[in-house]
Amino acid sequence: MIAKLLGIAAVAVAVAEATAQQAPPAPSAPATPPTVEVSRLGPQIGQRVPDFTLLDQNNQSRSLQSLMGPRGLVLLFYRSADWCPYCKTQLVEEQNAYAEVRKNGYGLAALSYDPVAVLADFSKRRGITFPLLSDGGSAVIKRYGLLNTTIPTTNDLFGYPFPGTFVLNRDGVVTARFFEDTYQERDTVSSVLLRIGDRLDVPGMHVATPELDVTAFSTDAVAAPGTHFSLVLDIVPAARVHVYAPGVAGGYRPIALTIQPQAGLAVRAATFPKAEDYFFQPLNEHVAVYQKPFRIVQDVALDASREGAAALRDLTSLTIAATLSYQACDDRLCFNPRSLPLSWTIGVKRLDTERARPQ
Repeated sequence: MIAKLLGIAAVAVAVAEATAQQAPPAPSAPATPPTVEVSRLGPQIGQRVPDFTLLDQNNQSRSLQSLMGPRGLVLLFYRSADWCPYCKTQLVEEQNAYAEVRKNGYGLAALSYDPVAVLADFSKRRGITFPLLSDGGSAVIKRYGLLNTTIPTTNDLFGYPFPGTFVLNRDGVVTARFFEDTYQERDTVSSVLLRIGDRLDVPGMHVATPELDVTAFSTDAVAAPGTHFSLVLDIVPAARVHVYAPGVAGGYRPIALTIQPQAGLAVRAATFPKAEDYFFQPLNEHVAVYQKPFRIVQDVALDASREGAAALRDLTSLTIAATLSYQACDDRLCFNPRSLPLSWTIGVKRLDTERARPQ
């Protein structure tokens, strides 16, 4: 996936051209991957998270309960709004989706070990209006079991968490969590909402054939190296028409989404829903199919490796080309196989490398 971790200085060279910001150099980050399974860290689904009360960027005291929306809270742990370019870029993305989060009934908050002054400076420069919480001394980070212990305590960076996102209900119980294996790869809050089943108000493209009606959209219109987002196909078969599910037996051709490989793009396996059982009476066989509306989710990321960052360096947009292939059948006959070309154009932005200048 996104396999190579970059130092902060290397990221600035590979991704962000000189930004004329005269910033001091960032502290050096760990050069090796974590030796722990990040997915096993911290509260798991079904567990209640520890309570806390912390100051936000406006020096206001915020309890866990006060951060909740009608349905709960999206709680992000990140490394720093000062020296971590992936974190700062992610926080701006979350601000851009803040209205969508609230529309779906959630509060939004992000927690780091940064001092209030750093958070206030970053929020002012980047227009962040949701709460950024200051966990000085990393007490809450430790209580959540997310302290990054792969670097020595003598390192200037010590105290930051493994980054990730929790979705909590109003009782503070984890209903979903999203933690990646590498610190560069960050799930957008829009892709998080999609994967927990919420509705996104985003534009899409529509393609219709005699057998299928397809609406395609991306959870995010803009991404930076490390941004992990989702491409989505909502598919409605015509009346009495079915297509075959992946893994179908008996020599049938299953529906498939193929993303065209290109430098700068990292692609995961597409996610398909559970298939329906279709009984084909003439052959007395059961076949795995889709004959009701269904959704395909294709997770992708802009590659933050050295090679990926180099491929993205001069781009302002990236067109992701794909092919949806299938063979549809009805109760009597099968139609000719089809291959539908699809594409999404995503804006490419640079990582945020400006350092904090707290007053």
